Amino acid sequence: MYRAEMLKLRTTRATWIIAAVAVAGMLVAQGFLVALPRVLDRLEGATGPAAGLPDELGPAFGALGDPSLPAFQRTVLDLLGSGGGGAGSTGVTAVCLLLLGVLAVTTDFRTGGIVPTALVQPSRLRVLAGKAGATATVAVVIGIALAVVSAAGLLVAIATTPDARLALSAGEVLGIWGRGIVVLVLLTWFGLGVGTLVRGQVAAIVTVGALVLLEPLVQAAVALLSGGQSAAAAWLPLGLGALATSGQGAGALLGAAAPVGVAAALAGLCAWVALLLGAGALTFRRRDLV
Repeated sequence: MYRAEMLKLRTTRATWIIAAVAVAGMLVAQGFLVALPRVLDRLEGATGPAAGLPDELGPAFGALGDPSLPAFQRTVLDLLGSGGGGAGSTGVTAVCLLLLGVLAVTTDFRTGGIVPTALVQPSRLRVLAGKAGATATVAVVIGIALAVVSAAGLLVAIATTPDARLALSAGEVLGIWGRGIVVLVLLTWFGLGVGTLVRGQVAAIVTVGALVLLEPLVQAAVALLSGGQSAAAAWLPLGLGALATSGQGAGALLGAAAPVGVAAALAGLCAWVALLLGAGALTFRRRDLV
């Protein structure tokens, strides 16, 4: 089943488009981060009444775009390209991997290809396992490509900043990339679970779109209502993925602590994936295919 599912993914145009958009999104994010120090230097030089900004914001803006800081470098290496974990936004990469999982299963239901697949392999759990293995392989390949792009972005940022050097150890860099690839696989399986549960391709894509749009709003609402004291919204799936990759929150560049640790974020995301895939597997076994 794994080889059959890999053949489907390789010969499906959507897979290549998703991979290209993910890499393009990372390139845009890297370009923004490389240019950020220059933009913030101009803002720092313009702080004061004329710029409408208080003078005390100058050092904060300077820290936000300093490529020599470990927090900045972790942000650049983040494979989700979301500009810092828990930033209240969802990177293009995360959306692409969610859609990869959704399309891997809903395309079979839309085209009717799931019926001959079930005739060849009566065990529906094996069918789902083959899809999970194939989509994980594609996610790993995409993750490796994103790691190369992020490394190039960090090298450019350091090379174009006087006196800047790599502040992270080789082990930490590999750890960020390794966790990032694991998160990409988990997000793909999350989308696979959504697609297996919903089945309808349009409905599943709308469900993913709603999640992407609503989660940042929920995070903002919880932060506003709690005065920034509640970390409950940090346990939502996309936020957990962002926190697990770089190991820092959006405020880390300014010295704020992440609301959830890396291990806890990975465990929480695994729990979300297990819940969705488990429910999807259960319904996949019990429901008719047509």
